[in-house]
Amino acid sequence: MQKKFMLNYVIIGLLLVWAAWQLTPTLRYELMSEERKEELRMTGELQALEEKIIRRGLDLQGGMHLVLEVDVAQLTQNIAQNKSQSYYQFMSQVQEAYKADPDRDYFDILEEMANAQNFRLARHFPGRGDNNSQIVSSLKQEAKDAVIRAQEIIRNRVDQFGVSEPTIQRQGDRRIIVELAGITDPERATNLIQSTAQLEFVLLKDPEVVQDAIARIDAVMKKVDPETLKDTTRIEETVSKDKEVSIEELFGLADEEAKDSVALVDENIFEERPFSALLRNLGNDIGVPVENYYAVNRILQNPEVQRTLPADLRILWSNKTETFTTQDGSKVAFYRLYFVNREPVLTGNVITDAKATLGGMSGTNMGQPIVNLSMNSEGAKTWARVTGANIGKRIAIVLDNKVQIAPVIRDRIAGGKTVIEGLTSIEEAKDIEICLKAGALPAPVEIIEKRTIGPSLGADSIRKGTTSVLMGLLIVIIFIIINYKGAGVIAFVTLVLNIAFVLSALALLRATLTLPGIAGLVLTVGMAVDANVIIFERIREELRKGKTVKAAVDNGFSRAFITILDANLTTLIAALVLWQFGTGPIRGFAVVLFWGIVFNFVSGYFISKTILTSITHNKTLKKLSI
Repeated sequence: MQKKFMLNYVIIGLLLVWAAWQLTPTLRYELMSEERKEELRMTGELQALEEKIIRRGLDLQGGMHLVLEVDVAQLTQNIAQNKSQSYYQFMSQVQEAYKADPDRDYFDILEEMANAQNFRLARHFPGRGDNNSQIVSSLKQEAKDAVIRAQEIIRNRVDQFGVSEPTIQRQGDRRIIVELAGITDPERATNLIQSTAQLEFVLLKDPEVVQDAIARIDAVMKKVDPETLKDTTRIEETVSKDKEVSIEELFGLADEEAKDSVALVDENIFEERPFSALLRNLGNDIGVPVENYYAVNRILQNPEVQRTLPADLRILWSNKTETFTTQDGSKVAFYRLYFVNREPVLTGNVITDAKATLGGMSGTNMGQPIVNLSMNSEGAKTWARVTGANIGKRIAIVLDNKVQIAPVIRDRIAGGKTVIEGLTSIEEAKDIEICLKAGALPAPVEIIEKRTIGPSLGADSIRKGTTSVLMGLLIVIIFIIINYKGAGVIAFVTLVLNIAFVLSALALLRATLTLPGIAGLVLTVGMAVDANVIIFERIREELRKGKTVKAAVDNGFSRAFITILDANLTTLIAALVLWQFGTGPIRGFAVVLFWGIVFNFVSGYFISKTILTSITHNKTLKKLSI
């Protein structure tokens, strides 16, 4: 018998050492001053420590809550194979109708308008059916699959970004909920998640095509025939004579979104060429002063402008602004505007690897952040053919409809290697690497809802949650000690050990403690006390029957075992179901409840029985403090 007790106490000792080992990093982190944390952060030691502590959820630590919606209109256009001028015009009408009535399903509008106009979707979506109804049904299923793929891609990006225990779940057929606890750079995280990572290599249009397109836009604004402006439309190479024009004056109507905003126009040509007056000549490129971004973008999105432009033309912005010094010495910030082919010569599907790094000691990108790209064999062949056939022309590397760089093709490029340049920081390069490695989203995602939860809410929740646990524990301890005397002290010890074991399990599994998790911890305390009450009452019954102390303890534990097992097993099954199928707060509650029940058996039964049995093993003991 003595050996049995020794083995039990060795097991208990090992459990205590394990709990101390798991909880030490958390205690060390919580007791550490902010100054010390900053010192360790500089050396990289803080990150290693944070990986071992009990993670706190969004409700305790603060962070970001996002609701994303997949752009099904853009997804539909990405799926289409045979695109013509009539196709683009029709899809533009569908998009306008959807914007006017966003509560309706996009695909219902698509089918209704296609049937009304006798527009055969089968021409543009081959292999998906013979009639419009079949094709729309196929597109709906494709949209559902796209949301599932988008969820996994976002999860991969977030994992590589380094956020611990993110919550990423679908909501309905179109939306995805993302919760990131403890995020320190919300803007960067938002850009990373929202980026579609659609990489394209697109040839630029010839200057003649660009001038023709600008003339068409000028003609739409002046409501004249484009032919009358073709010979006169040129972006001035000399210093423009700028004047400020209000947005209301420019568009001839009130604009609440840009109220009190102005644009800089070239006074010399404004009356004759209003769109050209918003642009500036940047040598081989066309520039748009940052003050004119809103006005130019609004003009380019005008449905009438889009209808008048060639179907194979796209107009894209640069990914950042650049500052130029004018002849009078002033500095002006510009975006570049690129006129490119609608269809790319290559897409990101051929990329096999992306690596963010700094440029070498030679070349134009020396010491600058870049992303080296590698292509598969098919992409390498196409890249070599395209570069070989277009020497002297320019090709744009486009990421999410923003031109990263548009170099001139000097030579045929073999081997499938290329570089993305023109990045502002190594963090931007790493984000591009993450997006390309994780894969491109099947369609753009729009942020429907965004909430940033400050750390003050987390601190308040932690304080109240901790207070509730301590108050509950204190009341329970007072009750069991008054009612069960010495046995109550043993119950108190097992309660404390139970909480320590649960927290140790959370630290070991890198689980997240949430506010509902704290509620689960309080419930665990109650269930642990319930187990002790059942055991102690059974022992009292045996003592009232005249049994010896040793026999009463043995019978009390053996008879209480089945009752405790039944009660805890049913709760354990419920906790497992919630853990498996629940999300967010429900899952946080289930995790703590599950481990609380498991350790109820360890501390509330095994440890309690070991202590009481070892005390009552002495046959001379005539009375038990219970």
